[in-house]
Formats: sequence, C-alpha cells, structure tokens
Amino acid sequence: MNLSNAQRQIIEAPINSAVQVLASAGSGKTRVLTERVRHILDKTKKEGIIALTFTNKAAEEMSARLADFEQVEDRVWIATIHSVAQRILEKYGHTVGLPTELHIYDRDKDRMEVFIQSLREDGINIDEYLNITDSRELKSREKNLQSFMDIFSKIKRELLTDIEVAELYPNNNIWKIYQDYQSALLNSGGIDYDDILVYAHKILLTHDWIAKIYRSQYKHICVDEAQDLNKAQYEFIRVLCGDAIKSIIMVGDPNQMIYGFNGSSKDYLCTSFVDDFTPQCFELKENYRSTKAVIRAANKLRPGSQAEIDYALEGGVWISEFDTEEDEAAAIVAIVKNLLDLRVNDEIEGEISLKNMVVIGRNRFVFSKLESSLKDNSIPYSLRKGERQLEPSTRFGKILDYAIRVKLNSKDWVDGKKLCQILNIAEPKNWTTSVLQEMVTQMSSSVDEYSDVFAKLLFAVDGLDVESPKIPKLVKDFNCLLTSLVENHSSVADDKIEDVKLSIEELDEFNRTWTRFKRKGIGDSLVAFRNALALGQLSHDTLEDGLTLSTVHTMKGLEKDIVFLIGMCEGVFPDYRANTVKELDEERNNAFVAVTRAKRWLYITYPKQRIMPWGDKKFQRKSRFVMEIES
Repeated sequence: MNLSNAQRQIIEAPINSAVQVLASAGSGKTRVLTERVRHILDKTKKEGIIALTFTNKAAEEMSARLADFEQVEDRVWIATIHSVAQRILEKYGHTVGLPTELHIYDRDKDRMEVFIQSLREDGINIDEYLNITDSRELKSREKNLQSFMDIFSKIKRELLTDIEVAELYPNNNIWKIYQDYQSALLNSGGIDYDDILVYAHKILLTHDWIAKIYRSQYKHICVDEAQDLNKAQYEFIRVLCGDAIKSIIMVGDPNQMIYGFNGSSKDYLCTSFVDDFTPQCFELKENYRSTKAVIRAANKLRPGSQAEIDYALEGGVWISEFDTEEDEAAAIVAIVKNLLDLRVNDEIEGEISLKNMVVIGRNRFVFSKLESSLKDNSIPYSLRKGERQLEPSTRFGKILDYAIRVKLNSKDWVDGKKLCQILNIAEPKNWTTSVLQEMVTQMSSSVDEYSDVFAKLLFAVDGLDVESPKIPKLVKDFNCLLTSLVENHSSVADDKIEDVKLSIEELDEFNRTWTRFKRKGIGDSLVAFRNALALGQLSHDTLEDGLTLSTVHTMKGLEKDIVFLIGMCEGVFPDYRANTVKELDEERNNAFVAVTRAKRWLYITYPKQRIMPWGDKKFQRKSRFVMEIES
C-alpha cells in the first residue's frame, strides 16, 4: 500500500526537529515510525537512532521491517525503554553504587520477601504479625503489606522526592520504610524491576559525561506507543536527549492509553512533550486496517477518532445476549465451527482458520466457561500471556532456576532460601561465593530419593563459566540422567514417571530459551541471559495454531481478522472498580482498543446472569459500551 500524503509528511518532516504524531488505531503508525527511521538513515551518513518500543514483540517487528537496510544493525538500537536502561546499568551502574553483578528481582513475591526482611532488620516482629490462624485477618494484613509495595512502585514510577512522599503520606513514616527496602535490595545484590529506570535516569542526570557518550553515537530518538509513558519513562527519555538531541519523534494514540495502573498518562505525549520539545504536530485518523462496520463501532466509543477510507470493506459487527455464561460459550464455539466450515469469504484474505481469530475479555476470569466448552469440542486454544517468563513447576526446574540465580549473585538469600527449602537442607550461616558447594556437601547426607541428581545439578551449575557457559552440554547430561531414572525400571511409580517427564520438558524449555537468547545475539554470558529473561526478551507464544484467548492488555498492538469480545456486562467491562471519571475514561480506552483489534468482523456477547464463585446467581446488565455501540 502506498503512503498517504499525511503519512509522507510525517516521514519527510525536517530531521533535526521534534515531531508529535497522534495516530488512531489502524492508521499505520508502526509503518510511519519505521519509514521515518529509514528516512533518517538515508539522509544521514553515520548518525545512530534509538527506537523505543513498548514491548519486545514490537521491537522485533520493527527490526524485521528494517532488516533489508544494510547498516541497520550498526546504526539503529531498537528495544524497550527498560532494555535500553538496563544496558546503561550494566555499563555504568557502579557510578551510582550498584553491584557489578546486578540481580533483578522480577517476581513480586521475591520483592515482598526482601521488604519483610527489611522490616525484621528494623526490629519489627513481622513474623508474629503474620503468624495468625484467622484467614480473613491474615489476608487483611497481607493486603496491608502489599499496599506498601504499591507505594514503593509509585515512588519509583513517579520519581517522587522525600518531601513529595511526606506530603502524600503525612501519617506514615513511608520514606524511612522505603529507604530500608532499597537498602535491603542492594544488600542482597539486587534491584527490582522499577529500579531499572530509576537508576538509569539517575546515572544520566548526575553523570553528564555518560549521557554525552550516548548522545554522540545516537542523534535521533523514536518513541512508539508514547501515550503509555509514565513519568520515569518520560524523564529518562528527556535526560537522554538533554539539550543536544532535537530529533525526537513520539507516536501514540491518547484513546489507547490503558496502563494508568502503572502510572501511565497521555499527558506526557500530549502536554509535556509539547512544552519541552515544541514539536511539529500531526494527526493520522484514517483506519486502513478495519472494515467500515468496525470503524463505526469504534467511533461510537470515541466519536470522531476514526476516519473511514473509501475502499474499506463493509465488514460486520454482531451483538448477542445469552441467558448464561455456558450459553455464551456454546454460541461462540458454534460460530467458530461454522467459520471454520465456511473456509473462505471475500472479506477474509486466505483461508479462515483459528489463526484468524481471537477471543478478548476484560480479564482472564471471563474465559473459564469458554475454556471448558473448547475442551469439550476438541478445539485447541491458548491463553495469551505477557512477556514475563513462567516459573518452573517441578523441583528439578526450580532448583536449576534458583541455583543459577545464586551462582550469579551469592548474596541472593531470597532465592537461596527457596533453594534450601526445596532441597530440605539448612540455610547457610553466610551467603558467600562457596554457598552452592556447601549445599552439595549437605546433600551427601540427605535421604531425599533425588538427592544424587540434585547434588549433581548444583555441582554442574556451580562449575559453569559465567562468561561462556556450556548450557547445551549441561542440558544433554541431565537429559540422560533424568531419562535413566525411569528407563528399564518397570516398577517405577506412575507419579515418579510423570515427575521425571515434566522435569525433562522443563529442561528442554530451558534449553529452547537459551537457544532463543543466543540466536537473538543479545549476549553470551549467564548474566546477560538472566537479565534478558527478567526483561521479557525471551518469551514466545505457544500453540500458535490454536484459538487465542487474550485480555485487552496482552492484545495491545496486535490484531486479527475476527474478534470475539465476550462477557460485556456492566461491572466486568467497565470494571466494577472503575469509579472515578479518570478510571472510567481508561475503561473506555480499553473498550476502544478491544474493538479496534478487529480487522474484518466483530462479535460482541454478554450473559444475562453469571454464577459467583460461592454459587449464587447474579443477574447482569449489559455494558454501557455495548449500549453505545448499539445506539
């Protein structure tokens, strides 16, 4: 498809000036951003570009589109904001007191464990506080602790100062508690995910010579999905540019800002960027992706946001009400089957298959009845997940994971304690570089039936060369060892066979992840591998041939020919917790995003009643968004 005049104006705008693009869904913003990068590469000789994306998948897509340009690998750095920030920490973290081998606590429960330890060290008897039998009261106390963790994230995402924190939380000694948590993180040799941007911003802000190194190499910054920037992300970009980089393009759609819970705000794209960089402003409204029927539905939610193009197909939007969630699920399965039997239609390019379809829900809990119905009808499906890696489920998989973490950071008592618990051994008195060897020695007196295997695994991990680990050899050795546990042993119990089978599958998945890491060329060391895992750079979609089930947030930036939008009840979509004008506005954005994922056909469904977890029937009202689309 040829570029429109509006798209071409953006791509060919003066290179050494700022550009703001408000681009509605389906208007070709990714293409515009990619072609802008290509235009800059063509018009300059050696100048580098940093292209910041919201997801690793978007970074891969942009890289694929630019792969035909010879110098792209040398001149363009395409990555998420966190990936760029992490690279800065790896090189210059020592300038702000970070440990050399930096460990990222990417799991919420690990962060909580560090927080609880910081309270212990401050003389608070937190164990007694949590050691109660009343489950309701325990849940309340755990929620209270979680509220502190949420505040810590807010402090980091909004780069709050001690004075601002005191004003926001006048009755609590929050800043002191926060500082203790930060100290506990560093004492264990790590930082949490939010810290990546906080420390990278601090490095660039307080060490201008480091910022100048990046500015001398990269003269242009391109930002995708800029409506979802939070303050830490925006300020990181701003300090990266400093006064030197004038060539910055931010592309986004205010109507698709759906990450408010992470501190995101369209104001950074629409207001702060304009005030700070005085960009040339453009709008893209033509939806080249969706049919006229889908565009009309989107415009009911956000009037005037989308413009139809003359040659767009008509498409279709169907809204259906059902008595129960089971009826809703059965109807969707029936439609899916009919579409598969139909095979071809003039409005769908190629053959209709499960790959053409997605079922979108406001949250993952609306899929339970549909999942049962899909299973009953032998229709393969997968629930689309975010980019974070799933945790291992077997003892072998967990020991491998925790042992590598401890190998890289012997101060990591959080994962070290978990490792000891799984091995059923005592915790070491001191967390030193010989800690894995001590665990191997302890395993020699263990009565665990797998003690020999686990001891060998610890020994093998401890012997890995951190800079160039021989992972394929480790995988091959333990694949043979695990297989030998059940081969030619007819008396082996079924549960043990199943455990070994799962362990081998997790070992194979670990090996595939390592292979993806090596193929991507993002490093060779074990540290780089762990960091890539923490940053979500090694995730992949499984069961791609099946029907995709996805929440709105995990479907962001993607689209399908046929979309089912299910569970459209008031209280589900919009979410019952959305009470303020701002929250309801973000729910409207969520609905807009869900609708505009459809390229051709959109099926909207809702049940008149739902069964609550405790068994009660609850009658439902159809979502206000459905009523608006119908009007």
